[in-house]
Amino acid sequence: MMANETRFYFDIMQAPTEVTGSFNYCTLHVNDETIKFAVDCGMYQEKGYDEQNLSFPVNPKELDFAILTHNHVDHSGRFPYLVRKGFNNPIYTTVATSRILGKAFEDNLKVMRDTSQHSNNGPLYDEDDLLKTLSLVEPCEYLEPIVVNDHITLHFLWNGHLIGAASVLIHFRNGGGSGIWILFTGDYNNKNVFFPVPPYRSWIKQIPNLTVVCESTYGLMKSSEIEYTFENNIIKALRDGKTIVIPAFSLGRSQEILQALKDMQISYAADFKGIPVYFDGKLAFFYTKMYRKLWEEEQERIANGNPHRIVNFYWDKVEFLPKNLQYVDDKSLRNRIIEESNQKIIVTTSGMGSYGPAQTYIPAYIQRKKALIHFTGYCAEGTLGRRLKDAEIGDIVRVGGLDVEKAGNVEFTNEFTAHAKADELIDYLLQFESLDTVLINHGSNEAKAAFAKRVIREVKPKHVGRLGDGYIFRIDESGFVKQFSTEFK
Repeated sequence: MMANETRFYFDIMQAPTEVTGSFNYCTLHVNDETIKFAVDCGMYQEKGYDEQNLSFPVNPKELDFAILTHNHVDHSGRFPYLVRKGFNNPIYTTVATSRILGKAFEDNLKVMRDTSQHSNNGPLYDEDDLLKTLSLVEPCEYLEPIVVNDHITLHFLWNGHLIGAASVLIHFRNGGGSGIWILFTGDYNNKNVFFPVPPYRSWIKQIPNLTVVCESTYGLMKSSEIEYTFENNIIKALRDGKTIVIPAFSLGRSQEILQALKDMQISYAADFKGIPVYFDGKLAFFYTKMYRKLWEEEQERIANGNPHRIVNFYWDKVEFLPKNLQYVDDKSLRNRIIEESNQKIIVTTSGMGSYGPAQTYIPAYIQRKKALIHFTGYCAEGTLGRRLKDAEIGDIVRVGGLDVEKAGNVEFTNEFTAHAKADELIDYLLQFESLDTVLINHGSNEAKAAFAKRVIREVKPKHVGRLGDGYIFRIDESGFVKQFSTEFK
C-alpha cells in the first residue's frame, strides 16, 4: 500500500453449505490492519456433509472474535470444536442465548458420543472444550451498541425465530464517513407465539448502502402455501383411537407444540378427555423450565427499572403446559408407556427422530396401525424422519439397527416453521431505503436460486449474490465492489 493510501473494505464468504453447517467467514481490512471473525459456527446435518464438520475455511487461531445468532445446532454446534482447534477470543451473543448454550453443548456432546459407538468418528470436542467455549461467551442486550474495537460495533436486533435469536447489524468505521453496514438476518422470523417482534427503528431502515446477508430456508415457499393440518390430524387420530407420537425440537418447537395441545384441550375437550400427555427429553425439559424462569427475571428487571428486555413475553402465553402433562425422566417409565395399550399423546425429542427418546418411541409405534407419528419440522436428508416420510405403508424401514415394517401413519407439517417464508423475506428487505447488496445464504441450492430471482425482480437492490458456492464478496462504504472465486479444501 502506497503512503497516504487508505484501505477500508469488508470481505465475506461461506464454506459450501445448504441449510445446515452455517459458518460465515468475514474479514475487515482497515489500512494496515486485518480483522477476522466468524458469524455462526454450526454443524452440518445433511447426508454427505459429515466430513465438512472437521474443517474450517480459516485457521481458528486467526479469528479475532465470533458472533452467534442463535442456539440451534446448525448455527452453534461447532463452537467448542472451533475452540479445540485454537480459537480463544470473545463469542458475542444475546443474554438469553448465553443462558441456554451450555445445556445445548452438553446434549450435542452426548449425541456425538452415542453415535460414535456406531461409526469411526469420535466426538468433535470434550468437556474441557465445552467449558472453555462458555468462558468466552459475551452476553449482549438487544439494541445496545456493543463496541468490539475502534472499528467495529454490533447491534443485536429482535428476531422471532426462537428465544434468544437475533439478527445482527454490524457497523465498520474508519474515521469519518458513514462507514460500512452489514446486516445478518440469521435464521429469521417476523413473529413468535411467545413474544412480539417489534419493527426496526427508523434509523436502521435508512442506513445508506446497506448490505443484507439474508437466509433463504423457505425461499421456494409463499406464506399462503402453508397448510395448517396439525390440529385436524391430531383430532382425527384421537377420534380413530390412535396413540400419537410427536417428535419436536427441544428449543422453541417443543414449547409451541405443548401450547398447541393446551389450546386443543380447550377447543376439543371431549376428544382429549382422559388422554394423558407425556413429555420426554431432558434438554426440552430444561428449555421449557427456562421459559418460565426468563419470564420471571424479565418481570424483576422491569420492576427494577431496567429498560432492556431478555425476551418480552406475551403475558397470556407464559402458562403454556397442557393438562394431564407428565414428564418422562427415566427409561422404566418410557418402557411402561410403550407397553401400556391405552391411548396417549407423546411429545418427544429429537425433532427429526434420529436422536433422543424418539429412537425408542418411533420403532415401537411405527409398527402399529393404531398409531400416528407426526413430525413438526424440517427433516434433513439421511434422518429417520426423512426415511419415514419417503416410505409407504408396508415398506421396510431402517430404524437404528432394526428393520421394521411401516404400519403406523406418518404425517408432516411445516406450519410451525420458525423461518419467514419467501414473501415475508421480500417484505423484510423492502423496508430498507438504501439497499445496495443482498447476499443469500442458508437454504438449499434450489431455494437460494429461486429466492435470488425474486429479490432481483421485487426488491431491486443494486447487487444480488449467493454465498456458499465458492465466491468471496467485497463491500466498501459505497456498497458492492467485486466478487472473486476461492477454493475450499
